[in-house]
Amino acid sequence: MDRFARLHPVVHFVFFLFTFVFVLSVNNPFFSAISLVSVLLYSFLREGRRVFLNIKLSVVLLLTVSIFNFLFAHYGEDVLFTVRDTEFTLEALFYGFNQGMVLSGVILWFGALSQITDSERVVYFLRWAPGTALVFSMVLGFIPRFRKKAEDIRNARLALNGGCRDSSLKGRIKEGISVLSVLVTYSLESSVITARSMTARGYNPSARRWGRYSFTFVDGLIILIITVTSAIVFTEKALGHLVFIFEPEIYARSVSSIAVAAFVMLQALPFFVDLTEDLQWKISASRN
Repeated sequence: MDRFARLHPVVHFVFFLFTFVFVLSVNNPFFSAISLVSVLLYSFLREGRRVFLNIKLSVVLLLTVSIFNFLFAHYGEDVLFTVRDTEFTLEALFYGFNQGMVLSGVILWFGALSQITDSERVVYFLRWAPGTALVFSMVLGFIPRFRKKAEDIRNARLALNGGCRDSSLKGRIKEGISVLSVLVTYSLESSVITARSMTARGYNPSARRWGRYSFTFVDGLIILIITVTSAIVFTEKALGHLVFIFEPEIYARSVSSIAVAAFVMLQALPFFVDLTEDLQWKISASRN
């Protein structure tokens, strides 16, 4: 049971807003690692063994970004080795590793957001802007539909070719362009059909919308925790207590233990909310 996914949409908006802001703005490996570990723990409770796919993705991104920055960025004092006149430094490798953690964390948090948020939540949250809500909800519905349609088009082309597929680079590019062309045509026709269907059914963007979400005490408490922890991190960052130096040498100029604890509490919030739900289910089952 994913208790965090059933919370009020405002809770999700506030949490993911502060998460993305801090992960992208606080250039600190401690915070990057906390965010990445937290989203992996949350994915483990949500998806079980499928979390290993996220771990593989994180490892690939970490290695790719680290090696890329290590090979093409040359700065720092700790030289690992030299090839001709090019120095490869520990600082470049470590900075790439930090950026890989940031990229992995953002991608995984976006994945969690896409699984939690559906069209109904988007329409409810953006009910003050019905046009924008409609566009977002339609986009959320079109993405999986177009993905499935693209696979259907590939299978149809494969059947027409007798089950043979050109594995050369030129053949794959040609096939991709053909699939994209058919998919664009399908999307245009589908959008026209959807617009006419909505008009025929009397769609009124200014109509009053009903939402089934009720704001509870738990929602208010979680928003309070998010706000307090985010305020602590923001204050410490504004005071310059979260500065980490990558060049010319690696060291933490100042690390606020209060800010680190607050960020851990913020990022681990979905994990602890779901963990509490699981413990309640187990306690209830043991009593019965």
